[in-house]
Amino acid sequence: MVSASAYAEDTEEQQIERIEVTGSKIKRIGELSPTPVTVITGADMMNMGITNVADILNKLPSSTVGLSPETTNNTIFASGLNQTNLRGLGSDRTLVLVNGRRFVAGANGSSAVDLNTIPTAMVARIEVITGGASAVYGSDAIAGVINIITRDDVQGVELDASYTQPEQSGGEEYQFSVTAGGDFFDSKLSTVFNFTYAEQTEVRPSDRDFLSNPVGSIYNPDTSEGAPTRIPYIGRKPLSWINEAGTFFSPNGQYTFDANGNMKEFDYGEGLIEGPGNNSNYCGPSCEGYDPVNYGFIRTPLERNVFTLNSDYQINDNHKIFNEITYVDYQSNGESSPVFHTRNFIESDNAFLPDETRQLMADTGMDYFNLNRMDTEFGNRTYNQDRETFRFLIGVEGAISDNWDYSIHAQRGQLKETTLWGGEIWADRYDQAKDAVFAADGSIVCRDADARAAGCVPLNLLGVNQASQEAIDWVSTSAGQTAKTTQTTAGLVINGALFELPAGYVNAAFSADYRKEESETNPDQELIDGTIFGNTATPMKGEFDVTEFAAEFSIPLLADVFMAHDLGLDLAYRWMDYSTAGSDDAWKVGLNWAPIEDLRLRATKSKSVRAPNIGELFDPGGQTFESFTDVCDKINVELGSNDNRKKNCQAVGLPEGWNPTDSWYQGGRPGTNAGNPDLKPETSNDYTIGMVYTPSYLEGFSLTVDYWAFEISDAINYIGVGTAVRYCYDSESLDNVYCDLFTRDDTTGDIIDFVQAPVNSASFDVKGVDIEGQYDIPTDSFGDFRVHVIATYLEKWEYNPTGFDADLQVDVGEYTDPRWKAMFSLGWQYDALSLEARSNYRHSAVASNDWQPENNNYNDIPSHTVWDFTGSYDFSDSLSLRFGVKNAFDITPPRNPYVYDGAGLYDTNGRAFFLGANYKL
Repeated sequence: MVSASAYAEDTEEQQIERIEVTGSKIKRIGELSPTPVTVITGADMMNMGITNVADILNKLPSSTVGLSPETTNNTIFASGLNQTNLRGLGSDRTLVLVNGRRFVAGANGSSAVDLNTIPTAMVARIEVITGGASAVYGSDAIAGVINIITRDDVQGVELDASYTQPEQSGGEEYQFSVTAGGDFFDSKLSTVFNFTYAEQTEVRPSDRDFLSNPVGSIYNPDTSEGAPTRIPYIGRKPLSWINEAGTFFSPNGQYTFDANGNMKEFDYGEGLIEGPGNNSNYCGPSCEGYDPVNYGFIRTPLERNVFTLNSDYQINDNHKIFNEITYVDYQSNGESSPVFHTRNFIESDNAFLPDETRQLMADTGMDYFNLNRMDTEFGNRTYNQDRETFRFLIGVEGAISDNWDYSIHAQRGQLKETTLWGGEIWADRYDQAKDAVFAADGSIVCRDADARAAGCVPLNLLGVNQASQEAIDWVSTSAGQTAKTTQTTAGLVINGALFELPAGYVNAAFSADYRKEESETNPDQELIDGTIFGNTATPMKGEFDVTEFAAEFSIPLLADVFMAHDLGLDLAYRWMDYSTAGSDDAWKVGLNWAPIEDLRLRATKSKSVRAPNIGELFDPGGQTFESFTDVCDKINVELGSNDNRKKNCQAVGLPEGWNPTDSWYQGGRPGTNAGNPDLKPETSNDYTIGMVYTPSYLEGFSLTVDYWAFEISDAINYIGVGTAVRYCYDSESLDNVYCDLFTRDDTTGDIIDFVQAPVNSASFDVKGVDIEGQYDIPTDSFGDFRVHVIATYLEKWEYNPTGFDADLQVDVGEYTDPRWKAMFSLGWQYDALSLEARSNYRHSAVASNDWQPENNNYNDIPSHTVWDFTGSYDFSDSLSLRFGVKNAFDITPPRNPYVYDGAGLYDTNGRAFFLGANYKL
């Protein structure tokens, strides 16, 4: 990584080149970046043993993990995605660009880019601007911009391979790439081609000592006054009421079945866990219950194939055609426990019952029992995802005059997702097949005659692996869904010098952009009908387009005068017109002041926006059933936090003393989960104030400090029906976003329908300080040293999902948002040898800021530091070797119930060794 400065470089002919800096579309000569930028080079990533762009971005102190292979295993449609999340404000609020232009989204209905589609071998550098940039780039840039610049300087063929081997099995990583480039047709055509194959294997809980010996929590057996309600529990604690063989309760106790299907008393091992609450649902490690440690992944496996072809064709000295082609095909496979049943009635005449079970039921008067069971016959449930991304971009750029340039492009990007659920069953066939009886001839058949006629095969659920393959085949199934996301964009940028002032030229950039986003999903019919275990889906189709116009100005105010080595003003404005959310605008004002050459002060103030994405607008959702409280009933109407509730309940015609009908409270109420086509854009008012210090007396040293703040209003948040009903009537009037989410019966007043949908109700208030320092120390005899540190101090992180004071969440200092995060590196280079020590630090934190001593005794989470030691050696200009050990001291996540499994925030791979080689032909 290098510091935030960005300078123009002379060409070989010593001509000054105007360059474009991330955060602005104005090309500048020899200027510092107008806004804070952190730069990561592709070479740095390779030397660190990183094979996925997301892995380095998620280490940045200014970022946190978005969706990732560590957080998406049980998220069916998101399995394996790799997204980054600047400032913790959400991946949809972080805009990812490739060469300054948009890239198609990585998941249906979303706007966030999947970083699995970017090959590390093609990365020249990554520029990270953590601040509102909507005025320059449009929607989604509220939290900042990740601009990935690809290589354009490859001559010849370059082979690269790397391998990472954790000390414990699982989590291995392989990568192989071929990069080729050159100049053709008298150097008019320049091309760079890359093919990358990358694979990371899964990590199961049983693969790591610290995961195989989990840290959970239980209710405290000590119920005396002052004792904490919950305490840690170290070790496995299987569920005592369900297992793979099937278990049931009788008046004589709990029973299960052995491997041969014989009934036996359930073995609690070390016994039921003592204490109040649900402690007795768990038993000691050796009991016969279901142990979740044996199932699922901590890290989802990925296998990626990425093809990239970029080319430039020089039409003449002033104009060239450029194009970018990307094709990606990758697979990820999530996995969870087998299907399970907890309302699984076995009748007393079931043909598979052992004699001792029949006798037990007869002796205790049981006509049936409820068999709680994990149905391992059908295998673990799997979520296989195949994502195919294709992007084609073509453009023309060049010089209009000596002072003005232009660039125009059009692109089409498409993502196709195919999801397949394995280990599934037909719900109705399962019920029919388990209800097995003896026929007149003594054979075992399905009780239901229609089911028999349809081919039903009796299913034996008593014991492990007792079912016939024919029964398994008749009950089991798979189901899937296809989805398509399409992005079409076109853009024009014209930039140059308007006129000259005493301090220099006024530079400007004018741009026009068009973008259309389309998404659709097509689930299999059985998912639509809800006829398989546990999964339903509804087709979706949605689209929007936006037209945008923007202008930027860089105005030099003073230069080379007392207390103003230079002083400049940066202005930007963007107008956007969405087919869905209507028109909006964004703006930015920035000031750059260098009172002396060694010190630069900078400040920006901006308004940024994020328009709702297709999923938030058009998600068709599906039917749901919810139990909730109607706050207008006789008891709850008086319990409002203010006088609004009673007034508003009466305003809708509910008299004093009203109650819902008796039947209303007797079950879950039907409603719908869906998108909201009436959403409007989110708005962020943000600012940064900072300094860059590069003392002339200390060559090679630089320090940047930037204070930043985001205040986001009208943020999109999904609202449950209980929240909607409460705040509909607790608001000052009935004219609010909540009252439109449910409907009352005109006669009874009962709530008869509702929609759980996103609304513009939330807000963020986030503030902090970024610090970056670097010191290059060359020596004549001992090589060159480099010290580099990047740190973020989080002053404030508050989120309110509804706008009501009671719902304010203060997250700063909690483990998801610690006060300090930092990266430190110490590098040394001597001739062909380079060595580096690098650390990642997370400050000590708490599980919850709302903690009270009576809650639990494990709220504190200690600080966490992981060290990597890496190196490289250049054997020749053609061959170089990379090597290193990651997490060298094998530091595990804190042994705390909240984060022992990493929670996506801590390393779960453990100590790992990597080796890589690069050979240029």
